[in-house]
Amino acid sequence: MTSAEGAGGTDAPAGGAEGDRAAASRQRRLRRRRMRLVHLSTTAVVALLGAVLGLLLVPDTEVEVGPLTASVHLRPALRAETVLLLPPVGRVAFDTHTAPVRIEARVQSVDVEKAEALFYSDSGLAELQRTAPERIVSAAATNAVLNALFGAAGAGLAVGLTFRRVRRAVASGVTAVAVVGTSVAATSVTFSPASLTQPRFEGLLSQAAYIADLGQGTALDYRSYRDTLAEFVGQVSALYIAADSLPVGLDQENLITVLHVSDIHDNPQAYDVIEQLHTQFSIDAVIDTGDIVSWGTPLENELLHTIGTLEVPYVYISGNHDGAAAAATIEAQPNATVLDNEVVEVAGLRIAGIGDPRFAADDDSDAGGWQEGKEAVAASAFQLGDTIEAHDAASPAAPVDLALIHDPTQPEGLLGRAPLVLSGHMHTSDVVLDREGSGTDWLTVGSTGGALASGGVAPVLQGDDPLELTARMLYFDATTRRVVAYDDIVMGGLGLVSVSIERSQLPQEPPPLEVPEGAETPPTPIPSEQEVEPGEGLPDEDRVTPSAPASPLPPVSDGGGD
Repeated sequence: MTSAEGAGGTDAPAGGAEGDRAAASRQRRLRRRRMRLVHLSTTAVVALLGAVLGLLLVPDTEVEVGPLTASVHLRPALRAETVLLLPPVGRVAFDTHTAPVRIEARVQSVDVEKAEALFYSDSGLAELQRTAPERIVSAAATNAVLNALFGAAGAGLAVGLTFRRVRRAVASGVTAVAVVGTSVAATSVTFSPASLTQPRFEGLLSQAAYIADLGQGTALDYRSYRDTLAEFVGQVSALYIAADSLPVGLDQENLITVLHVSDIHDNPQAYDVIEQLHTQFSIDAVIDTGDIVSWGTPLENELLHTIGTLEVPYVYISGNHDGAAAAATIEAQPNATVLDNEVVEVAGLRIAGIGDPRFAADDDSDAGGWQEGKEAVAASAFQLGDTIEAHDAASPAAPVDLALIHDPTQPEGLLGRAPLVLSGHMHTSDVVLDREGSGTDWLTVGSTGGALASGGVAPVLQGDDPLELTARMLYFDATTRRVVAYDDIVMGGLGLVSVSIERSQLPQEPPPLEVPEGAETPPTPIPSEQEVEPGEGLPDEDRVTPSAPASPLPPVSDGGGD
């Protein structure tokens, strides 16, 4: 018993020592694992910082594209896009891929002589279209290789100098090359050429050139501001044409270009903008969907003679602020056509239009317009719809291509009866394709005059931004006479100089026209007093007028004081 107990007594300390050694070994292994994890994490952070530093040092890759000298650069970015920088006026962006890479091309200089030679050469544009993509792709590939080399060098040097471990530095460099290569490959795989049909023109000419001090009742050099804005629009348009020469799915030789304006409200800037856009885009026609004046005074009507100086056909319908005198002044211009419940052909397009049945020249209640007279607006839409159906029945081979109405809020009479309807009135732009399943596309444009004399000044007086000036360029296929694309043009309002242009394309296969259920013409859609004889319009006294105007007519001096 004693010896056994002694043996047992000696075994206990031995077992305890082995346990201590095992525990110590486990702790050492855990410490080594933790240290290894710390080393790996630290190495990764240092490598990442080194790679980023290396990428920041990558030089641009220069490339000549026709008369342009540009630099191409690939950068890691949270937003994947291709950006064309046009210093100092702005940029054009395309959502071309999904990888976290930003492809950036910056125009460095323009060879004017080469540019002139290109424009006057019969084969210059075709040669540029053939060679430009190859040169840009080659420059991008070269810059991608430089990104990989600089990223690897940055990661390797940072790790090598920090930890003094050659193998770790080499591994970091190889990893950086793999990451950059994967990103570039992902960019290439996900790149969508179709996205080039949807350019975003952003931040163009965003600066304050002249300030209108309306609080003191004066405008500082307003004429110069108008000229400056017109000049800037011309410059932006020229740049836009250069971008538009790229293949974006539009047959440039088979297009009818129409500028849609509306709600000018006495702002003379609108005519400057129209003139500049016509100079740069060679517009085939201007369509104005009303509210060209605000009160219908003789002074306002005098401004309308400017339309006659625009060397482009001008198609107009009356808005609820426009009186018969304004329509007559426009009709007298050599290039103008006033539509009222009739169909005409202008610039190869068959256009139907009707004036607004209300005359609310002394109402300035809100941007949505005066609410009284909805029934008359609905009736006028049905009347124009009947006119379109009668025209199409008489000329099935030459149906109406588009219809014009000022107020878009009562659409039933035109749904399924015209493939396209243009309107204004709301002072904000909107696009509704296949409205209510009728096959009718309905495009409403905002105020081309910033609603200057109809509430547009109010935000400025209150310290807010003025309403923007908006217009829309429509591109019709000359064969099918359907809209294939449109450009929304937004310009800074009073006192601001900024321009942005954004293109959208319409589906290639439009839905068929079909009058929706419930939108059929009622038995008696038009009150007899509201019936519009084609081409004649309604006298002002027969139009619906406000019963409780929100603001009075401005006083008219008779030269004898009160």
